[in-house]
Amino acid sequence: MNETKAKSQASEPRDLRLRKQFFPNAEGVIFDTAVKGYVPMPILMRKLLRHLTPPEVRVLMYLHLRASKYRVCYPTIEEIAEELGLNRKNVTPHITSLEKKKLIMTHFAKGRKYFLILDPRVALQHLVDTGVIAGDELFLLDELAGELKQKTFSRPKKLVVAASVRRA
Repeated sequence: MNETKAKSQASEPRDLRLRKQFFPNAEGVIFDTAVKGYVPMPILMRKLLRHLTPPEVRVLMYLHLRASKYRVCYPTIEEIAEELGLNRKNVTPHITSLEKKKLIMTHFAKGRKYFLILDPRVALQHLVDTGVIAGDELFLLDELAGELKQKTFSRPKKLVVAASVRRA
């Protein structure tokens, strides 16, 4: 391999180099993120999956896919139920649960329910603050946040200074 080609490959992101190496025809079969219609899922979302039921994941993913770049969407409960193959009565409890878990906010106005998709870090911090995420799980979450160069979720430990009394 000549030096110019080696430098060119070294400057490419690792995953792009691996894709070219292992999946040489990938260009024609993958979603191009530069083209409209791509919705990214935050990496930290994977740390929430164990705290969500399968229907909650489906509803949340649906709302992510419906949201504008401003993270707002307003499908009806009927639309959500129809597109997910759920009963209308089954959708509402999952939406309520996602709100309680701080993954979405809702607002009712003008006869319509509006949804705001929250940053998953809000939900993760809520789970840390309420003690749902602790111990090894919290350690791994902080490790991932650090790798992503994001704020960690652990609360700094308060230093307790013991006053020593000297007796004469």
